[in-house]
Amino acid sequence: MSRRKPSSPADYLVFRAPWQVSVGLGVAVFIAMRWLYPAVVKGNRIGEGLAQVSVKVAPLIAGFFFFLAVLSAAIAWRRRMLVDSQNDLKSLRALSWKEFEWMVSEAFRRQGYAVEESLGGGPDGGVDVVLRKNGRTTLVQCKQWKVFSVGVPVVREIFGVMTAEKADAAIVITSGKFTRDAEVFAEGKPVELIDGPRLLELVKGVQQGGANQATVSTSLPPARVAPVCPKCGAEMVLRTAKRGAHAGESFWGCPNYPKCTGTRPMS
Repeated sequence: MSRRKPSSPADYLVFRAPWQVSVGLGVAVFIAMRWLYPAVVKGNRIGEGLAQVSVKVAPLIAGFFFFLAVLSAAIAWRRRMLVDSQNDLKSLRALSWKEFEWMVSEAFRRQGYAVEESLGGGPDGGVDVVLRKNGRTTLVQCKQWKVFSVGVPVVREIFGVMTAEKADAAIVITSGKFTRDAEVFAEGKPVELIDGPRLLELVKGVQQGGANQATVSTSLPPARVAPVCPKCGAEMVLRTAKRGAHAGESFWGCPNYPKCTGTRPMS
């Protein structure tokens, strides 16, 4: 899932790291360039020449880090406001796709999850958020679809990514609703579908001063216990059929395939 890697250190400092990190780096860089480096190269003609340049540019470099800190703080404030200002489905559906992702990330962050957001792609690009808590990894895909229902292809896609990445669970979140086929596909799988009304409930539950803040949470499916292969006894892995009459369906397969062809149904 390389798509979630920051495209630059500045992206990391603005969108992922707390603003205090940028402030600390700015102070450290200023001290190093303004005083430490000139002291280290004192007596060296070439070094002293570079030190003069270092002293002059130190405020500019430090100022750049302070600017990143301001951006980081502003974005963090915006995320908090996006959660705390939601009143109904109309306000949820009025958000842009990026604001929608920020709101979802902040809501889960308030539930105690370590949140990793995608920094690339567009409104329909792959996994948008990765959640980590209690040793479990959950992939989240956000669909800010105001008109269309989220269908089974979206759910099948996130389930395939979850299986390939060996994540524990997946969530698809929309401000709208899901088709019946999508709901049927998700049944019995570690995939949770959160529609507009459920999302609003989740957000209201974590709003500052919200009455339900301590009680509202998502019902992520528990971790599955893998069965053993009926042929060789190895612990089986979750697979998805790619062709034939059962294409798209999940089953337990032997990790030693093709040497061992043992399978078990999901049930």
